[in-house]
Formats: sequence, structure tokens, C-alpha cells
Amino acid sequence: MIETANPEIDVDALMLRLRNRVAELRTNGHQQPLPVNAIKLRNNVFINSLEAFANIADQKSQVRTQWPSHLGGPLFRVARVRKVFLDGLSFIFKDQRHVNQALVAAFRESISLNRQLIEQVEALRQEIEALKR
Repeated sequence: MIETANPEIDVDALMLRLRNRVAELRTNGHQQPLPVNAIKLRNNVFINSLEAFANIADQKSQVRTQWPSHLGGPLFRVARVRKVFLDGLSFIFKDQRHVNQALVAAFRESISLNRQLIEQVEALRQEIEALKR
């Protein structure tokens, strides 16, 4: 049985409420379809979040032109040293940057395909509803 540290909570009443709710869901069914507006909103949020991820990845794949302020030190206070170091990092990670940009482009194409598929599914759903009437 469930133990409680709070004497104000009636565990038996809580268990009875839970059992009643489970029984109600079993009889009425808990797989009710979502309203059309909720489905559209969910799909828009999904696509927008994917686009936000792609934008962040695209932004991070750019060549670094400034030294981060939190990475200081006496050596990196000299502008020439910072420039040489940044140029070196740019050269070392050139291939990785190209790979990242290709992945971002592929991800954007995937987002576009997802958007088209969602629109086609919505059109088919509307056709089915029209045929049911």
C-alpha cells in the first residue's frame, strides 16, 4: 500500500478517484481524436522547432571571426595573435564546416518535405470528411 508522510492526504480516497477515472476512460475510450485546429497547431510547432534547430546549426557552422570574450588571457589580447589563431582554426575545421553546411541544407530539404507531406495529409483528411458527408 502507499505510505504518506502527510496525514491530511487520504490515500484511500485518492486511490478510489484514480480507479474511477481509469474505469471511466476504459468505458468512454481515451483515444478521442484531436480537433483539427489542435493538429494544425501541433504540426506548425513541430515545423517551426525544426526550422529553429536548422537556424541554430547554420549559425554555428559559420567561420568564427571574433575571439570569444570569455576566452581571454595575456597572449590573446594581441590582435595579430588572435587573427592568426582564428585563421588556423578556420583552416583546420574547413572540411567539418562544409560537412555541417551540407547537413543543414539536407535538414532544410527534409523540413520542406515534411511540410509538403503534412499539407497532403491534411488535404486527404478533408477529402475523407467530405466523402463521409
